[in-house]
Amino acid sequence: MFVVKFGGSNLKNKEDLLKILEVVRMYKMYNKSLIIVISAAYNVTNQLIDAVAKIDRLNVDEFLTSLYERYRSFLGRDDEQLKERVFEIKNVLLGAKLLGEVPVQVQDRIVSHGERCSSLMLTKFLQDHGFNCEEALPELFGLVTDGRFGNATVELETSRKNAISFFERGKNYVVPGFYGLHEGRVTILGRGGSDYTATCLAYCLDAERVDLYKDVSGFMTCDPKHVNNVKPVRSLSYDEAAELSYFGAKILHHATVEPLRKKGIPLYIFNINNFKSIDEPDTIITANGSMTKDVVKSISFTDDIAVIQFKGSNVGRVPGLLGQIASTFGAENVNIKSVITAQTSINVLISRQDLEKSQKIVSRIKIAEVEQIDFKTNISLIAAVGNGILQRHGIAARIFTAVSKEKINVLMISAGASEVTVYFIVNLEDRDRALRAIHEEFFGDERE
Repeated sequence: MFVVKFGGSNLKNKEDLLKILEVVRMYKMYNKSLIIVISAAYNVTNQLIDAVAKIDRLNVDEFLTSLYERYRSFLGRDDEQLKERVFEIKNVLLGAKLLGEVPVQVQDRIVSHGERCSSLMLTKFLQDHGFNCEEALPELFGLVTDGRFGNATVELETSRKNAISFFERGKNYVVPGFYGLHEGRVTILGRGGSDYTATCLAYCLDAERVDLYKDVSGFMTCDPKHVNNVKPVRSLSYDEAAELSYFGAKILHHATVEPLRKKGIPLYIFNINNFKSIDEPDTIITANGSMTKDVVKSISFTDDIAVIQFKGSNVGRVPGLLGQIASTFGAENVNIKSVITAQTSINVLISRQDLEKSQKIVSRIKIAEVEQIDFKTNISLIAAVGNGILQRHGIAARIFTAVSKEKINVLMISAGASEVTVYFIVNLEDRDRALRAIHEEFFGDERE
């Protein structure tokens, strides 16, 4: 069995469906059953999020009619069952509009609706073109999560038992990604969560491989929107891919690799626009970690970062202080991305999206040893990733010498939290110059 996933960028128009059909037919020669995981059509999730944000002004019928027209244009014909699927959330939207707000558990139900519509639409399209398959919804086969709305984690063992009893070997299925269920309520897996759905199903069903189809050519040495002359990265270890995703590479959901790591299942990434054969992926991710000549394989960054500095003359030596801070943030569902400590300062890295919430939390924290609390914003975190980055002498020196030559001030540095990553923080205005300097240092010779 293979698990194959197509993203929203692969679903912009009917021509994209024909590309998917061509790819799916290619798997026939391998005589394997397929689990096809599908995202919402391009931009539909954003439309649903916008509908939630403007629920008091939403014309529900007009909105759903427009959504159905989108899917009808994909299919090229009317379909009553697909229309019913699109309008399934009509009463949910009307109820929320009456309330004037959308409770968080209802938000997840609405925002995940695009995937449910895509899965039915793709199932019908493939059936229309002679590909034998059926739809399988997470609420039917039992993809169970921990119940955290907005960013849930799949409970793999419970889901595995459910999936084994549902899916039949030899059959092909189309599955909507992005959400699971907890006690009957829909919980989404975070943006890009369809990747995670695919790898969780691969774990549950002992798939031989997972193939993700994107509209970009796998991992690159840096984001081409910010650095010129980037190169493709042909292979990564699970650790390298996980760290790049955690530190901002948007090509994978941050939890995608974890289910695969547990069973050693390989992950292949393809650009559907350049697709030739399933034997020619753009990037392969496996357990095998190789070290390249210059060690650094890719550079990622995220601007979704803020630092809270708890300052005091002795904060670094007070037992339990860090635990008190972490438990306070954890109780409020604020994820701490990283912590860097010193004798006079504890630096807590959080998502910038959690900044306002964190400021309210901090205003309630009373710790005698903390004399001052500062917030650093308008910053960017840059990560250099590669197997051996901590073992090979001189790699960190090359990174920071390159940045120094650009006269860029490094605000914070961390190495050792992961064996494959060195990361540091610069002012946002210096981000692109820092990326270009490091890229030139490690990949510039390849251009000559």
